[in-house]
Amino acid sequence: MRMLLINLCLLLCCNVLAISAEEPDVPLVNPRMVGEIMVSGNYRTHRSVIVAELLFHEGDLIEMVDLPDLIERSRENIQNTSLFNIVKIDWSFPDINTVNIFIVVEERWYIWAFPLFEAEGRNFADFLRTNDGDNFNYGLYLKHDNFRGRHELLKLRFITGYRTQAILDYQNPALNHKSGWGAKMVWYMFDKMAYQTSDDKQLFIKQSGDQLLREMSFHLSYSYRHHHDFYHNIMLSYFDVVAADTLLALNPGYLPGGNTTSRTLEFSYTYEFDRRDSKVYPLNGLYAQLVFARRGMVVDSISDWTGFFQAELLLSWQKQLLNRWYGKSDLKISLIDKPDVPYFYQTGLGYHEYLNGFEYRVIDGATYGALKNKLIFELLPRRDVVWKRMPLKQFSRIHYALYLKFNFDAGYVINTNEFDNNYMANSVLFGYGPGLDLVTIYDQVWGFNYSFNNFGDQGFFLHFNLVL
Repeated sequence: MRMLLINLCLLLCCNVLAISAEEPDVPLVNPRMVGEIMVSGNYRTHRSVIVAELLFHEGDLIEMVDLPDLIERSRENIQNTSLFNIVKIDWSFPDINTVNIFIVVEERWYIWAFPLFEAEGRNFADFLRTNDGDNFNYGLYLKHDNFRGRHELLKLRFITGYRTQAILDYQNPALNHKSGWGAKMVWYMFDKMAYQTSDDKQLFIKQSGDQLLREMSFHLSYSYRHHHDFYHNIMLSYFDVVAADTLLALNPGYLPGGNTTSRTLEFSYTYEFDRRDSKVYPLNGLYAQLVFARRGMVVDSISDWTGFFQAELLLSWQKQLLNRWYGKSDLKISLIDKPDVPYFYQTGLGYHEYLNGFEYRVIDGATYGALKNKLIFELLPRRDVVWKRMPLKQFSRIHYALYLKFNFDAGYVINTNEFDNNYMANSVLFGYGPGLDLVTIYDQVWGFNYSFNNFGDQGFFLHFNLVL
């Protein structure tokens, strides 16, 4: 009997040991070392561009409880490069001490060359308000995304119409723990210009056949990125501007010192923190941007204008509140150290930052703040459709998503030199209303809003983020 009990105990122990030995791939060992990182689908993109977006590298030790979050954030980083339609990351355990990573990407179309026909305006609603049949540009657009497979950008743009423009732009972005740089040359010529603000709307003058304003500018930038989410950028710019006497007669303060020519330097430093799930249409995460700039530094003796300092702060927060419900808030504050600047440098709401319901308006001022809030409901989650008959693989997969939203924006502009016919500065501004956003391929977001403001304006407004 005693021998029988001993044999049963030995048999049970052997079975337990056998079961343990037969399951070496169960991820119980912590931490594990990253073994191979294998990348496929990158026919043009260098492997280093993709690997630089990962939060881990070969040889790193990773706690298995952290692996899913690291994988998801790495996938978001790669997707946010705007180089790929699809990014997938998977992993396997070849042994009890190692984890291998598999990355599959589907590249986008990178070379664009086509005739250009576009509307001119601060936004599409303002274009519809001011268009007299001449607010169009047409020309040629050449763009090479992911130039040389290194995430570089090369762009050529030639247009005429409302404005004549030529742009040559090269950008070499900073990868993680590396620096980047860029150079840009721009030439503008206008025969229709906004010269003043009245009733919080821009007034325009047109002079057919003669240029009202000619502007040449050169820009050099240096950037550095560290720890994936932190960016530094330094830019030095030179501007050479010539205004016609007709423009100066309508607004003597258009350029510094009331002169017809202006040659100035601009220096800016930008710091960014970006930890959002998407740069195109974020639903979770944080973003912060801080800008310090010295603008309008005259480099000739024509004017005694010394320029001005400008500081800007942008904070953006977005978070899932409930299933399919999200909240988003953006805070923007801008201030300069002078109560008034030449109209060429005019700041305020409506130029680069607008409130919903104020699309027709520009509210001039030296200092302004804006708080834009959005409650979002995911009406139609992302859907992918494959068009099998499309010969170009880069366009064969189409995705789209629809979001219902309600906007509620507030702002305030400080203007100590308020023009007699402008009444929105130095007053609280409110804009609100429902809308619908369509998010689709190649980072396109189309917004359809019906908005109101506290000054009685209302209307249907279309917004889209196409930047060429």
